[in-house]
Amino acid sequence: MKLKNSPALVIADEWIGLEVEVADSPNPCEIGIKGVVVDETMKTLKIKTNRGVKTLEKSGRTFRVKYKNWVLRVRGDLIAFRPEDRIKKGIMIIKRSKTVCR
Repeated sequence: MKLKNSPALVIADEWIGLEVEVADSPNPCEIGIKGVVVDETMKTLKIKTNRGVKTLEKSGRTFRVKYKNWVLRVRGDLIAFRPEDRIKKGIMIIKRSKTVCR
């Protein structure tokens, strides 16, 4: 698997500063929330929107992420780790999962 410039690396990369949008959620009110990630914990993303900072759970949601030259859909369950653990384990997660797509 060639990963040097792969869009799948978004799983193992820093999310603070990325533009994201909620593409799917069990809570219909969350769908369409978009902005820039300003903080991340094990279970949540804090997204700065036009209406303030929103804290959203990662699990059970699908995010549309602008990453380098790609717009990706990423399942929140794939990133539901502490940021430092996710970055360390990122390549292993990428190899096991085929759910990151353009």
